Amino acid sequence: MTVESPSTLSTQDELLWRRFSAMLSTVPAALDERLRALTGLNHFQFTILATLQSQPDGTLQLAEVARAADSSLSRLSHTISKLEADGLVARKACDHDRRANWAVLTDEGARVVDQARESYDLIKREALVDRIPEHLRSELTELFTAMLPGAVAQQCASIDADLTH
Repeated sequence: MTVESPSTLSTQDELLWRRFSAMLSTVPAALDERLRALTGLNHFQFTILATLQSQPDGTLQLAEVARAADSSLSRLSHTISKLEADGLVARKACDHDRRANWAVLTDEGARVVDQARESYDLIKREALVDRIPEHLRSELTELFTAMLPGAVAQQCASIDADLTH
């Protein structure tokens, strides 16, 4: 019989960890399910399309798309292939680096992401925004930022420049 050693965390800290763990394991699947039901896209696909749409010409190197979506190139490549087969994205070889490829949002991809945006905003409200009292949202944003690895927090700060200036 194995005897577990007592936790070094306080009861409150252990409860905090358990709620955080529960969020990590349930919220992403719930987002995917809800978004797919409303738009036909999963969260990762929507993120890729929205990332491309945020570029002035709808074009971004695949490595940059992977970074923006916090994905491996392998996972991204598989998803880009599906989006390409659906006519939402096209791949284009990079002129100056034969190892690199560009992802290009098609007109159909732009239309799909535009149609999905309202549903996505509704899901963001249901999953998070409407559950947090308005007076706590700024504080919670700072807390979430503090929990991110430094490089990710910096990337968020640069991406968020459009909202903070």
